[in-house]
Amino acid sequence: MKKYSLLLFCTLFIGSMFFVSCRDLQNSSNDISKEYLSKLKVEISNYTNAIKENPKDESAYVNRANVKKIIGDYKGAVEDFTKAIELNPTNYSLYYNRAWLHEYFRSFVNAIKDLDKVAELTPKNDRVYIDRGEFKEKIGDYQGAIYDYTIAIDLNQNNDRPYEKRGHIRSMLGDKAGAIADFTRAIKINPINTNAYKGRGYSIDIKSDYKKAIADFEKIVKLTPNDADAYDNLANAKRNFGDLKGAVESYNKAIELNPNHMHAYSNIAMAKKEEGNLDGALLDLQKAIQLDPANKNIQNDINKLKKEIEKQAKEITLTLQKP
Repeated sequence: MKKYSLLLFCTLFIGSMFFVSCRDLQNSSNDISKEYLSKLKVEISNYTNAIKENPKDESAYVNRANVKKIIGDYKGAVEDFTKAIELNPTNYSLYYNRAWLHEYFRSFVNAIKDLDKVAELTPKNDRVYIDRGEFKEKIGDYQGAIYDYTIAIDLNQNNDRPYEKRGHIRSMLGDKAGAIADFTRAIKINPINTNAYKGRGYSIDIKSDYKKAIADFEKIVKLTPNDADAYDNLANAKRNFGDLKGAVESYNKAIELNPNHMHAYSNIAMAKKEEGNLDGALLDLQKAIQLDPANKNIQNDINKLKKEIEKQAKEITLTLQKP
């Protein structure tokens, strides 16, 4: 029995591209119509019958796995890809498919094992080393991640992503010079890589090169002018580098773009406090707590600020009462 419907053709195509989109896995059965869901279940039944007729039909397992993925049956999809691998252990795309399903279950070690096999089968594929590096980051194997990103760079020096990824790890581990070099290379390859600008901006030495750091964050704002987070990050940088007035302006822009940006309110409050504007800071913290009522840190900041305002008021009263 080998009847391939249009849906089967589509799932075959999905299967070939699965590892590209699987990092966005979510239970999608609630997002598709009942009619379409019913058709998918019929397809699963068809593939099951095909497997009964021919238990060695690799494509039936693969396509059933892809349909299971669509309806949110990720455990079943893993089982089908595992069976397909048993039938064809040299098909690297099967390991890739299963790796991203392992990620959904946060089984990163198993995902790495699958990508080890992909690397073994396709050693010149820079993509697999980038992906494996990301999984290694998730389990805290930072040196292993650097190793993989370096291999990816050696295989393809025109891809900005491994430079950017390696730069973030180097920055986190304290290798600021190495991080800046990686971010700079990523930006040279891809001048619109906002993550690289952000990484370089936070890696640059505050005292000696703060203008360069601010320039990187300003570049992000130019590339994403409607992104409230971009302005919040720019404001944080300005605040860290002592430009409180500029920081307040950028926080206000973030709030203008997203009036519910809790972090922008709490951050602008700290900037205003450092400026000496305690009353303005309190108003912003009160807005922040309205947006996040359970945030104990903000509530603690409010309580401390109220005490400072009371103390300041008493000092002013005592000064005025002096003859």
